[in-house]
Amino acid sequence: MSQTITVKIKLLPTKEQASILSEMSETYISTINTLVSEMVAATKSTRKSSKDIPVSLPSAVKNQAINDAKSVFKKVKKNKYNVIPALKKPVCIWNNQNYSFTFSHIFMPIMMDGKVVRTPIRALLVDKDILSE
Repeated sequence: MSQTITVKIKLLPTKEQASILSEMSETYISTINTLVSEMVAATKSTRKSSKDIPVSLPSAVKNQAINDAKSVFKKVKKNKYNVIPALKKPVCIWNNQNYSFTFSHIFMPIMMDGKVVRTPIRALLVDKDILSE
């Protein structure tokens, strides 16, 4: 029997880390919107990989953006291209493969000086739920 634990945390980044995370979030949403626009123009889903996307994001985050753009495009296609959403809220998604944590920090890949660096960001446990699988 396995157990899934969902933990809500609050990130406590330094000013420099907050600035980088904010910039990455804007880039992430912009990348998704650009990919969706390209797919709408071609009327088919993209076959791009992270190496085809020239933005300053870690490759795992680029791949997540590609998957999110494909998901948005499916909805556009289902609505027969009548409504083409533009995402506005800046977010950035790291899946469970590209971060690790200790009791006081989360180590996330972020872009620093043009390179991906696994950076410790202070974190605080806010809430914990245990879900059985």
